[in-house]
Amino acid sequence: MSAVEKVGVRRARASLTAAVIFALFGFGAVPAQADSPPTFSVLVPVVASGSVSELLAADELTALISPGGSWAQLTSAAISHGATIAIDSRIVASIEALGPKAPAFVSAWLNSVTRSRPIYLPWGNADPFVIADSGPSFRVSTIQLSEISGVPSADIVGWPTGRAGDSLSMSIVEKLGFERLIADDKMFPDLANAYSSEASATIAEAVAPGSEVNPVAAATLLRESSNSRLTVVLPREPGAIDAKRAVAFFNALDRGSEGLSRFVPALLTSETIVTFHDVPSASIGSLMFQHRLDRLVSEMALDPRMITTPRLRQLCVVAGLVATSRFPGVVREYTRTAKTYEDFVSFSLGSDFTVLANSAELPLTITNTSTTDITVVATVNSLSGIVSIPTPSQTIMIPSGTSAQVTVPMISVANGKTSLRATLTTTSGIPVSEPVYVDIDVQAQWEGITLLTFIAIVSSIMGIGIARTIRDRRRRL
Repeated sequence: MSAVEKVGVRRARASLTAAVIFALFGFGAVPAQADSPPTFSVLVPVVASGSVSELLAADELTALISPGGSWAQLTSAAISHGATIAIDSRIVASIEALGPKAPAFVSAWLNSVTRSRPIYLPWGNADPFVIADSGPSFRVSTIQLSEISGVPSADIVGWPTGRAGDSLSMSIVEKLGFERLIADDKMFPDLANAYSSEASATIAEAVAPGSEVNPVAAATLLRESSNSRLTVVLPREPGAIDAKRAVAFFNALDRGSEGLSRFVPALLTSETIVTFHDVPSASIGSLMFQHRLDRLVSEMALDPRMITTPRLRQLCVVAGLVATSRFPGVVREYTRTAKTYEDFVSFSLGSDFTVLANSAELPLTITNTSTTDITVVATVNSLSGIVSIPTPSQTIMIPSGTSAQVTVPMISVANGKTSLRATLTTTSGIPVSEPVYVDIDVQAQWEGITLLTFIAIVSSIMGIGIARTIRDRRRRL
């Protein structure tokens, strides 16, 4: 490409950038003169992405927070210019879980963010309308989110994506504790403090990695064309933000001495009008159906949270992806890797069992590898009439990290080979694992035959002895 062609391309890109900015803002060709200095309220989300895991790994946190890391750049610019930070509670919990093992600069970063009075998002930035899409007993409330994150439930603010919900969703999420929302003016047209979706879309384009839109030009036009308070947010997806472009945007937007005003979440009421769109109902239904099963199966634990907490954290991370193209695939992976908790509690089978009597007891060992005591119901049934099980079901408690043995009484009805089917369920009847089968060989009544044979032999010997004695006495006479 020649020098002239390169200049032409750069001019074309500059023209395209200006056109995009004007089109997205909806402004005319000439910026309006501001009657009064504009004020801005900007929300900067710091959200964790990546694998569907409970906590963020130390190396991931280090890379993002170390000097020059994307989170370090974003939060430094937000704090210095007076913007408001919205932090994923998963990040807070991950750093606190490291404790003394957390690098000093990581702990210092969290302290600086905390001092800035951030907004705390649900774990994984979960969409509140997704985790509310279940039966009344299985919806996820802010209280549960507080339990898994350590953030007070009153401080958790929901951020709906518009990809989930129905006419009842508003009243449901309000009852679940989501009284404050990060709401846009398209989804919530009548809600006070809703942010400008149009201006936020322009910012998203300006700070996107590899974007042709100049972030300084976008900020300058935004500042010079507004004459009132404007509330905007940066993209909630971390991969949609280039930290350097975002810093340049902040530097160009904040030219006043007072800085930016604080972002105020919208207050939710049951009368709020909302517009949902593009709802992936099948995927959301599948996700919350699995959550219901997780809650039911956890009844076997003395402390159900030991089992449900890891799954609930993963659920929230998946729910935070509802507005992305990854969502259906991640839901399928989440349900496909779901456990029926046989990894926690299961039968430990030995060799085949041989029955040599009319009645016997079959010993079965049940192992609990979880970190909490577990109570299950062991049920054993015969697959044929060769043996009968007078007490097929027994409730047993297995201490954490140990094994326990249950003895199953059997009565032999006939000789032959058969199998017993053993299952584990919760006390409410929910299957804990797949059934296992025990092969048995019944060779009953050997004990009776042996006894009769022994009696016959003894009787014969005694009879012979008595006969000889009588014969000897007759001879003496």
